[in-house]
Amino acid sequence: MPRFQALLAKVGSAPVKFTPSEESRQFDFWIGEWDVVSPQGTAAGTSRIESILGGAAVMEHWTSAQGNSGKSFNRFDPTLRQWRQHWIDDSGNETFYVGGLEQGVMVLTSEQKNAAGKTELHRMRFFPLPDGRVRQWGEVSTDGGQAWTTEFDLSYRPAAAR
Repeated sequence: MPRFQALLAKVGSAPVKFTPSEESRQFDFWIGEWDVVSPQGTAAGTSRIESILGGAAVMEHWTSAQGNSGKSFNRFDPTLRQWRQHWIDDSGNETFYVGGLEQGVMVLTSEQKNAAGKTELHRMRFFPLPDGRVRQWGEVSTDGGQAWTTEFDLSYRPAAAR
């Protein structure tokens, strides 16, 4: 009974309000409504990035130019002192990235098995640019991070600039 009474006391108490840490605001430069293009200016898709849950997380709503969609949930984990991203798309792909801010650039990396069962590293870097755009550069390494090959290079432009 004492355990039940302690649980009841917790349920009846006021919830603890989340106060975002300084680190949990590091990805705020990505928040906005975006038109996303390739380096050649070809439309790649649109993205809406928002702060959610009182600043506890950043949520991405992605739609490609081909109509595919995906979402990511991004949060700073104060215990591990790193950013974590959970990406899911409408083809069933799911990826977990970890990383953090390095010299003003958000760097997130994941380890995945390719179709042949070999381990690959995937790295995304998000660069806030002086003109208000954001560059997202994705790379893959098949040799443990010794060499990297570009997978994608995208520029997020404010949607108002259409």
